Amino acid sequence: MAAHSCSAERGEDSILEPLCFPDSSDEACSSAGLQGPSSELLLCLFCSQSFPLVQKDLLLRHLLLEHHLVIADVRLITDLPKYFLYWKERFLQQPVSHFCSVIRTKSTGPPDKQEDYFLLCDALPEDRILREKLQQKRLEEVLEQQQKERDDSSFQHVCLFCSEMFTGNRSSLLNHMAREHSFSIGLPDNIVYCKNFLDTLQNKLDSLQCLYCEKTFRDKTTLKDHMRKKNHRRINANNHEYDCFYIINYLELGKSWEEVQSEDDRDTQG
Repeated sequence: MAAHSCSAERGEDSILEPLCFPDSSDEACSSAGLQGPSSELLLCLFCSQSFPLVQKDLLLRHLLLEHHLVIADVRLITDLPKYFLYWKERFLQQPVSHFCSVIRTKSTGPPDKQEDYFLLCDALPEDRILREKLQQKRLEEVLEQQQKERDDSSFQHVCLFCSEMFTGNRSSLLNHMAREHSFSIGLPDNIVYCKNFLDTLQNKLDSLQCLYCEKTFRDKTTLKDHMRKKNHRRINANNHEYDCFYIINYLELGKSWEEVQSEDDRDTQG
């Protein structure tokens, strides 16, 4: 089942197979992330089951197996708890078939083997409006946070690659790492929750993990040599754990932070 396509008209049967489970997502961002505080609960849209936000894949699997519902582009929904709460209330008011496209599996087999699944996606105007409204609210929060970081003179963090300590504006550290260590995570103006981002990267290095290929090494010297010789002093563009640290992910649905990496590493005051 190719549940990524949302082009089917509401109420029209779509033959999209074979059926597959939602992909296991990368570790959710902390409270400084796209999905908000990890202690929040996600409510099943149809029953009394609930799951912690960090275990959202369990709820997606539950919705698929127990209720035959697939939600498209879950990773791009900026406030899952509110999104789920909204649709839980709407499904109490009208049947799911009123909102969702139908996905019929094993459509060429005998009728008793066929199953209908429901696809909830932003092809439905109501869903699109909800996603955009939640995204706009999160964007306002993130821009406020970014401005606080720009004005913050109490920032303090050691360089990831040497012992030099930086205090004051965050851009001094980011520009130092780009200039002296050929390591860039993007322009300061593109980044939010900068300290959380740096702490995340520092934890990986402390665990002797390469930031690019994410292999683990036996000691710091071997890790440093590997990252230098292999040109791995960069972050993994396929690791969505970093999504919440880039402003671009809060601006438009479907845009990825990888676009930021291609920008100039020119010095910019953050």
